[in-house]
Amino acid sequence: MRRFTRVDLELRASLLYGSTATISEPHLFGAWTESVSQKLDKLFTERKEREGRLIAVLGYLDEVEVKARCDAGGMLSLKGVSVAGFRLVRVPRVWDDPDRRDAEKGSAEEMARLARRFKSAMDEWTGSVAELARWIRHAPPPPEAKPVEPWFDDQEEES
Repeated sequence: MRRFTRVDLELRASLLYGSTATISEPHLFGAWTESVSQKLDKLFTERKEREGRLIAVLGYLDEVEVKARCDAGGMLSLKGVSVAGFRLVRVPRVWDDPDRRDAEKGSAEEMARLARRFKSAMDEWTGSVAELARWIRHAPPPPEAKPVEPWFDDQEEES
């Protein structure tokens, strides 16, 4: 029987400490989460089936999670996003018999494949978060938002 080890990966992104952003329109934010899920699902999710029946789940991607803050007025603000998943990797057995030990396939190739998958996932995540940051930066403020006065003088000091 093969031995497997579960390797988890969680990808997170958050705004600077104490910062929040308005959560964009549901159709825009939903499109972003769907895009991220589709890209990462290709890297994580893997199932084995035999004769139409599921026999093993070798990788899985969870839903995108949103961390938010709620103010006294009931307005939700975005603090961060994350997604988690896992892959199973085969761990070779250690045999006392030298002939069996030589016959057992090493895990170096499988670990290299896992590292490439995780690097691709990180690259996809980084690109997707950068895209979300652009949406947040250029989104108009909600109609009920109050303008914030700067807490510092914006004038240059004279030398």
